[in-house]
Amino acid sequence: MMERMERKVALAELKRLASGAGVRACLEFLNGLTSHRFTALYRFDETRLKNLFFFDRQHPDEVSSPEVPVLSSYCVFVRDSGKMFSVKDSQQDERTLGHPKRLEIRAYIGVPLLDVDGKMFGTICHFDVDPRPINPEDIDLMERLADVIHPQVEKLGK
Repeated sequence: MMERMERKVALAELKRLASGAGVRACLEFLNGLTSHRFTALYRFDETRLKNLFFFDRQHPDEVSSPEVPVLSSYCVFVRDSGKMFSVKDSQQDERTLGHPKRLEIRAYIGVPLLDVDGKMFGTICHFDVDPRPINPEDIDLMERLADVIHPQVEKLGK
């Protein structure tokens, strides 16, 4: 678990990366701080979920994931509530009963991406095929990154 000072250092690094190396570099750095295999940024496009940035720890050369129906992703929970959503083991969580990805994606943390007017347009998320703990520091850094990068990404994929 990251200590308070380490979070400050991590946030400073995320800001530095966002202003220089870009959003994908931020996702790669953020992924290195979590136990989740995947970190991604998605945009809601009517009924579809469009991937804008993607990082897979096991296959770092993969730069995107396919579009999927919003209802087939855990991002639907973020979209519908307007809030962070997390699940450490989908097969043990009643909220995911009947969800199409319940057996495939076991762990998820997602936070809303808001535009300058406060309207949600997407999510930043960590996810994994195996159960993973929910770390409050992961959520905090994802929310802070969302605040830092939204000006760079809100127009992408429109």
